[in-house]
This record gives sequence, structure tokens and C-alpha cells, in this order.
Amino acid sequence: IASAVVGIVVGDTIYFRALKRVDMTVALPLSQSAMPVITLLLAVLFLGETITPPILLGTALVLAGNYLVITPGRNSSFLLKKARAENRGAAIFLILVAAALWAVSILLLKVGLNVVSPIVANALRLPVAVLLLLFFILIPRGNRRADGVRLRELTLGLITGVLSIGLGGMFFLLSIQHAGAGKAAVLTSCVPLFGLPFSVFYLKERADRKTLIGTSLLVLGVIFLV
Repeated sequence: IASAVVGIVVGDTIYFRALKRVDMTVALPLSQSAMPVITLLLAVLFLGETITPPILLGTALVLAGNYLVITPGRNSSFLLKKARAENRGAAIFLILVAAALWAVSILLLKVGLNVVSPIVANALRLPVAVLLLLFFILIPRGNRRADGVRLRELTLGLITGVLSIGLGGMFFLLSIQHAGAGKAAVLTSCVPLFGLPFSVFYLKERADRKTLIGTSLLVLGVIFLV
């Protein structure tokens, strides 16, 4: 329950606030690089996990590959307008705070999984997070406008939640239980590795040389970690 409050309710909320101040081209690489490193360090300090040379090399390869894959090139249409300097600094601070909270949440999950199963843990943390977030949503705010949600958007949101938080969360908890908090956190940064085939074959997007190099580094990093 504490992991849900720290990671989902507080951590995700802070991250979403950061996205209002800075582009995704900054937020995504920074968050996906900071969270695994912080988690790995905290796992060594507080959980007694060990860092071996293969884990260090694999972590470095994953972070480098992840950066190349999710950071767009100069000619990419994904580039958005630049944020103002003050917004950029505040956003970077918020992203680092969110990454630290996610890391703490993962450590709390690792401790909790010593006494409960991943199924029970997932069944407890998600309803708690939903109830708390609903509570904050229902708090009246004078400057907030209620926008209608279409059935298609609601359906897509439900499907995404079941796949990512439901099934994905279950496998993530299993990875924490068997591989350790630090290694599991690093492996979660390999999301672009699975998104690339989908974007190429289903969305008909083109993979440039930088993306292919980054994907190769991700694969090598996973090999060293496993």
C-alpha cells in the first residue's frame, strides 16, 4: 500500500506536473535513466543487493541504448517547442524527485513481496492508488473545467490499464521478487526495445541508424543483466 502511495499517487502526479513544464523529449530520457540508477543504488544501500561487473556493464549499455532510442534526432517530427529556462529547471527537478519516489516505491515492493505474493500485492496497491486519486479528482477546484470523455477514449484507457498496470504490473512484481529491485528497475528501461518492432511493423514508422544502434545496445545490456 505504501508503495502505491509513494510511486503511483505522489510520484506519477509529480511527473505529470513536470510534463506541463517541459517537452517529452527531455522528460522521458531523464526519467528512464534516473530511476534505474537511483533504484540500483538504494537497493545496494538498504536491501543488501550486490553490484557485479556484468550488472554495471549491462546497466550502462541499457541506459546508453535507452537514451539513443527515445531521444529524437534533429530532423524528427517528435521535437516540440523548447521550454523556457525557468520551466526547464523546475521540470528537471520534479522529474528527479519523481524518479526517486519511484525508486523508493520499488524498494517498498521488494520488502512487501517477502511476506505476500505478487497477486496479493497487485490486488492491494492498485485499488488504493485508484481511490486516493479519485479523492483528489473529486475535490472541487475553481479553475478546473470538466471535459467530457468519449466512450472510445474510456475504452482505450481501460484496455491500457489492464495491459500495463494489471498484467504488466504483475510481471514487474514477479521480476522484483526473483531478480531483485535493482536489476528489475534497470530491465524496465528496455521498454523501447519492445516498442520498436511495433512502431516499424504496425505503425509503419522508419527506424533510423541511431535507433538501431540504441536497440543493439539494449539487447547487449539485457544479455549482461540476465
